[in-house]
Amino acid sequence: MKKKVVIRIIICVLAIALIVPAVIFLSSCKDNIKKEGENLTTYNLNLSFDDGSKTLSGEQSVNFINPHDVCLNSLEFHLYPNAFRQDATFRPVNNNNYDRAYPNGFSEGNINIESVSVEGEARDFEITGSDKNILKVELNEELYPNDRVNIGITYTVLLPNVNHRFGYGLNTYNFGNFYPIVCIYENGEFCEVNYGANGDPFYSSMANYNVNITYDDDFTLASTGVQNETKIDGGMKTTNITADVVRDFAFVLSRNFSVISGKAGNTTVYYYYYEDENAEKSLQAGIDAINTFSNLFGAYPYSTYSVVKTNFVHGGMEYPNLVYISDDVEDYKDYLNVIIHETAHQWWYNLVGSNACEYAWMDEGLTEYSTLMFYRENPSYEVNIQETLNASLSSYVLFSEIFESVYGSFDGIMSKNVNEFSGEMEYVYVTYVKGELFFNTLEELLGQKVFLKGLKRYFNTYRYKIASPDDMISCFEIASKRDLEGFFDSWVQGKVILQSYE
Repeated sequence: MKKKVVIRIIICVLAIALIVPAVIFLSSCKDNIKKEGENLTTYNLNLSFDDGSKTLSGEQSVNFINPHDVCLNSLEFHLYPNAFRQDATFRPVNNNNYDRAYPNGFSEGNINIESVSVEGEARDFEITGSDKNILKVELNEELYPNDRVNIGITYTVLLPNVNHRFGYGLNTYNFGNFYPIVCIYENGEFCEVNYGANGDPFYSSMANYNVNITYDDDFTLASTGVQNETKIDGGMKTTNITADVVRDFAFVLSRNFSVISGKAGNTTVYYYYYEDENAEKSLQAGIDAINTFSNLFGAYPYSTYSVVKTNFVHGGMEYPNLVYISDDVEDYKDYLNVIIHETAHQWWYNLVGSNACEYAWMDEGLTEYSTLMFYRENPSYEVNIQETLNASLSSYVLFSEIFESVYGSFDGIMSKNVNEFSGEMEYVYVTYVKGELFFNTLEELLGQKVFLKGLKRYFNTYRYKIASPDDMISCFEIASKRDLEGFFDSWVQGKVILQSYE
């Protein structure tokens, strides 16, 4: 054969060799999602937002499957919007952030449960919990393991004027943690998590969602999942959304959004924004993050991912397939950092779940270090990793010294309830900063290759599940063939002594 013909044949063979595994891999991801969703609870939400009254009317049916090995006589649901009540005990905003969160003064939000049914029959219900934050529903009969029951709930949500996960500001209407979601049942009881100003006090299982949202036709909608169809009638839009095998559902409305998109493998990445002269670069950060973390940890299995600029008092917030990026982040390099950090949460929060109320370091600490791993893989972002780690160590040591001088002691314990921290500063330094230092030290101890092997085992073993600290330790022990319990314990229980470089 002629040389050119041989070359063409070789090129074709190589192309096929590359394309076929990719097609098989992408198909495998879709099949995996479909298979995982077969035995999950399904939420059907019919929602209608009235901008005049700032209320969201909801009709919700939950086809709940009992995944436990015990019978259940009742179900409990979180009512997170009630944390925004005037008389709430556990408030979502601390005094330091109050004026930025409520620029127009306090504005109340809540959720009013109007009716509940079990298998189509109206039932009495109880609003309970330590802060009117739990809906308790008695079942008609015992629900055996792997059996299903249908719960119907109608409610009205009042959206507060607050720059938060749940609330509205100048540009966006944020609907995070807005609907009744089933409490996780473990250790013989439902986890009645209280809201609070520290961290992300949310803990939920994977589920499937089918959602219809009706809203004014001059709004643009960003959401978890895939927006299948939008109909317009009488000045209103109704959008149908499906989201399979996700840990939560959130959406954002705005009259000011511009939207651009790009591809990260088989995933369409969207960027919803206003007032961003670097919009293409912001979108690219989301694309780069999806690609990088897929290569490092395991494939992102969803077809959509949305980076959404919002009115939000904190830097960012993660939801499945969607993240908030605060318009209050002024430095653009910090803005990109938030995009990367929140994207990493798609792995360490959504795909691999953990109890962020008790072990926030498992997702926040690992996510913070994953962000540094991103910069190591993407030197074009020009972040000096060692300088960042040195700065983290120095700031952590300084904070611990100041904290001890003010309060008399500083325990540095990482595994405690988010509401047990003295405030946001202690939570951030112990969970994010110390968490980042912890995972860096673990990588230095094991070596980069073994560390990544442990992370991949952790991801593959607990994808779509909920992992405990012991589960994480086990994955790194198997990967390294070392006993790491003492190492983890010294850091997590505050026994390790950290000193900054002179």
